[in-house]
Amino acid sequence: MLTNDDLLETLLLECDICIHLFGQVPEGGLDYRPSPGQRSLLALLRYLSFSGIGFVTAVADGEWDTYTAGVAAAESMSAEEFPNAMRRQKEQLQTAFAALDGADLAERKCTLPWGTEMSVARGLLMLPLRSMAAYRMQLFLYVKAAGNDEIWTPDCWAGVSMEKPTPDAGTDATE
Repeated sequence: MLTNDDLLETLLLECDICIHLFGQVPEGGLDYRPSPGQRSLLALLRYLSFSGIGFVTAVADGEWDTYTAGVAAAESMSAEEFPNAMRRQKEQLQTAFAALDGADLAERKCTLPWGTEMSVARGLLMLPLRSMAAYRMQLFLYVKAAGNDEIWTPDCWAGVSMEKPTPDAGTDATE
């Protein structure tokens, strides 16, 4: 059975992977964006700096204050501030999860922004966990597209740099 600790540890790992990926941004890469209407890499970092805890508090408490405050604080965040912002978010996640009652989460209801009602426990999976994983993947793809072709699967999924295997070793080293 999935526990609150399992979910918390997974969210904390997402934060750590994002910090790792930030360290892989190539010079000049912060301005990268796939097309004019999409976020830049810097804007994506700003969003990641608060969205996890913002969504956790919105689902768990039904309050969007933390999310709204995160939006405002991130507007002026420099790229260099990103690792510390993610460390703060990890502390906030630990505090938020310490206050969650596992038994209560299965019974209590929340409503997601698009109107879907579900248990708070499921809402924590559906909104903060899924969004952190998705935007971490987007960060990986942006870093790669911005010019770092050395990163690959372990960077994205475990937050570690490893040497790519050679293509003749039976794996696709072009990931």
